Amino acid sequence: MAQQVYETGTVTFGHDRLVELCAQAAEVAGADQRAAQALARATVAAESAGNTAVGVAHLFDYLRSYESGRIAVGVEAEILRPAPACLVADARNGLAQVAFDDAFTALLETTARIGTATLWIRNSYTCGELGNYPRRLAEAGLIAVACANSPALMSLGGSATRVLGTNPFAYAVPRAGARPFVIDQASSQTAYVNVRQAAQAGTPLPEGWAVGPDGAATTDPNEALQGALLPFGGHRGGNIALLGELLATLAGAAFSIDAAPFDQGFEPPGIGVFVLCLSPDTFPGSVNRVEHHLQRLHDQHSVRLPAWTTTPQPPKTIQLDRGLADRLLAATRQR
Repeated sequence: MAQQVYETGTVTFGHDRLVELCAQAAEVAGADQRAAQALARATVAAESAGNTAVGVAHLFDYLRSYESGRIAVGVEAEILRPAPACLVADARNGLAQVAFDDAFTALLETTARIGTATLWIRNSYTCGELGNYPRRLAEAGLIAVACANSPALMSLGGSATRVLGTNPFAYAVPRAGARPFVIDQASSQTAYVNVRQAAQAGTPLPEGWAVGPDGAATTDPNEALQGALLPFGGHRGGNIALLGELLATLAGAAFSIDAAPFDQGFEPPGIGVFVLCLSPDTFPGSVNRVEHHLQRLHDQHSVRLPAWTTTPQPPKTIQLDRGLADRLLAATRQR
């Protein structure tokens, strides 16, 4: 589909065209073809889901990381099975998206056979949109829960320093005739990329998002970038973030405090992702029961469910800010 520029300053791309451009930009930056395709599909899936902070804007972190050598090129995940229902995919400093692809079939087969399965991805670059992992499993008919860690960006227990990543949680439930119900959220008050964007735009942060390098609360995004993000819900959110860290690193991934930054330097972060799969067939009628309950919350109690949709397919076109679209098009050209 041809691009169209609208008066609002956005550019519209067809889904497949945007995937093609993202993959091309990744290859120009040094990614192998398979990784470029996996990254492009995940990037556009995030945009399609409205999770733009880890969509095309986040793609440029991957491009810089390929150029600086923080992401290994041409690697396949090493798949281990330490227990019948447990899989470990060692990304070998490549993409978590590729490691997930490498383990996907075995994960489905194990869940179908046993009723449940777990996957740990270790030694990977950051996971991107975490919701993409349970979403893909829900599209295959499974219920899935995931968590991940990231390089340290967040305070814990009143610390003035960064000790945890933003450590997202996500889950997905399949739905008949509609896209899966997916929830994906960071354990911090906001995503790091949002603070970085605020600093670039020169806009203040809401109160309670971050502390500066001295540990004092700040609304200055530049101070926040030198300080630490805060967990949602105070110490309760910090406890959940710590649980995500422990689960994501159980198979040997780097703890957040030990992980190299994802946006600077030359070392790979080596973080982890944990995924739990459940087969609805274990409890016949469970998906329909969940569907009815969510519908009741939405219709009878006016509960706003951000992931609720009645459409069977993701949007066929995606709009990007014109400046972001220009950056993407420029990144597809050989330097």
